[in-house]
Amino acid sequence: MRHRNTLLTLAAATAVATATAGCGISNPYTPATVRTRTVLSPPPVIRTDADPAPERGGTIAPAATHDQAALNNNAGASTPQAALERYAQLDINWTATTVAAEQRHLASISLDGARAQALQAAASYSHDQTLLASHVTNSGTVVSIAAGQGTAAGQWVLVTSETTSGQGEYQGLPAQLHVTYAQLVHTHVGWVVSEWSPQT
Repeated sequence: MRHRNTLLTLAAATAVATATAGCGISNPYTPATVRTRTVLSPPPVIRTDADPAPERGGTIAPAATHDQAALNNNAGASTPQAALERYAQLDINWTATTVAAEQRHLASISLDGARAQALQAAASYSHDQTLLASHVTNSGTVVSIAAGQGTAAGQWVLVTSETTSGQGEYQGLPAQLHVTYAQLVHTHVGWVVSEWSPQT
């Protein structure tokens, strides 16, 4: 009887060990030298003193150099405010039939994240049948452009007043204020928008 109880205890211990081995829980019946445990990899090291990717090692990546060289003479503006004003006016004034072309135009006068975002929007809007069927239009004006402060330090902050109209769910929408954070780079053709991040 005692032998049978010992076998049952060993069988139960084996079952517990098998059941817990995959979830990182150690088996108290296993000798300490063979206990299983889950080992977590250390978090990745993030260097704060490294150069930004486009300027790694003091050089500009070939793709970034090519993008800047490909800008036509009309892509830049003489001041950051002028570049932001033009970009905002194109971004907020469109119709369902022109919005994809407007986004492609924005891509042609921008770099980096702003260019990628505009190209993605152009591809998306060119297949948006809802906008076309509802005859959607968006119009607006720039209320203010200012250098960011506090959490927006290092960026430009734009406030625009916009009205979206059309048929169905787009009919009778009130004007709304929108906030956008932006960044620019100075190129051989002048100031060019490089980041465009609508907040509201």
